[in-house]
Formats: sequence, C-alpha cells, structure tokens
Amino acid sequence: MASKSSFFKDNFVLIVGLTLPVLLMLGFMLASSLPNINADPPQHDFVFAVPVGGDKIPISLQLTVGKDSILRAQYTRNATRAGYSYNSWKKLYVFEARTQKVRELPLPYPDNMEEIKTVRTEIVDATKTMKLDTTLESPDGYSLSYDGYSRSGLVGDLFIGGRYRSEPRLRKGRASVKLISSNSQVPFYYGSVEFIGWSVGSIPPRTQAPGGRQ
Repeated sequence: MASKSSFFKDNFVLIVGLTLPVLLMLGFMLASSLPNINADPPQHDFVFAVPVGGDKIPISLQLTVGKDSILRAQYTRNATRAGYSYNSWKKLYVFEARTQKVRELPLPYPDNMEEIKTVRTEIVDATKTMKLDTTLESPDGYSLSYDGYSRSGLVGDLFIGGRYRSEPRLRKGRASVKLISSNSQVPFYYGSVEFIGWSVGSIPPRTQAPGGRQ
C-alpha cells in the first residue's frame, strides 16, 4: 500500500497530465450535447430552395412570397447567346418540424415554356396552401445558419484540431438542427440554400386560373 501511495506521490504531475485532457474532453462532449437535448425542437416547417445547374432552359426562375403569404414562381425569358440559354433551375424543399426531416417538393417546368415571351408569374402548386412568413427568424426563435469555422477549445485543438463545417442548420441560441433529407443524404452546403419562409398557417384552397397563373 505504501508503495502505491509513493508511486502516486512521485508521479502526481504525470498522472494529472495524462488524465486531465481526457476528463476535459468528456466534459466538453457532454456540454456540447446538452443544448440539443434540452432545447425545444422547431415548431414551424421551413421552406427553402437550392439551385441546380446544367438545364440550359430559355427562362430564369425567381421564387417570391407576396403580401398574401403565398409562394409564386416568376419565369422570365432571357436573351440567348449563339442560340443557347444558360439559365438554371431550382429544387424546392421543406423541413418538416414534425419529422425533423427535409422533403423535396415538386417544382416542374412551367407548361408551354416556349410560349413565355417576357414574364409569367404562377402560384407554386406544392405550397399553395401554406401561409409563409419571410421573417428571417421563425416565431419560435429559429433561423437559418451555418456552423462556419469552429474550434473546440484547447482540448479540441490538441485532439481534434480546428475544423471547418459549413452545413446549413436551423439554429436557436446554442441549439441547432441539421437539414437532413429524408433519405439521409445531405446535398446542402454553404451558400446553396435560398431562404423562402416559415410555414405559419394554412391557406384555404381557392379557384385559380389554369397552372395557378395570377
């Protein structure tokens, strides 16, 4: 027993030096997980878009939410170069608060696209019953954010090092929810997510012109 006591006394600094970083790391990992455990999850669906390239279509697409809180697609005919157009399309997504997953919404090309000579505006059919709020912060305090450059402190620098993360998330204070698609793939990256709005209610169906034109 005396020999063990002598060993700890003679090697106290060494023992502390070996065990303290491990204890600090465990404490950091626990503290990092607490916000997500304790925070209230998002209560509102989040609608966003992501650009896709390579379509070479004759029109450009802009998504806007009007004063009536309805999402519309605006198609604009653009000039071509050497007979080619280099416009790109977009994919539309919704983060569902109930499932905590991202689901793609239909956003097809407009009917008779070649007949668009200037500008055409249509209600987006997939979100026509959603009342959208374009305030950057949701009513329950969440907003679109990116992790950015994150260092994990002294222990993280020693064992993990600084790391750059650019995953789009819904964040509320220290709590955050990653935007994960329903098939567990994450095709979203820094700067790719176009904010559309938060679903804050429902809009009753109404009679519309063919194709939802307004």
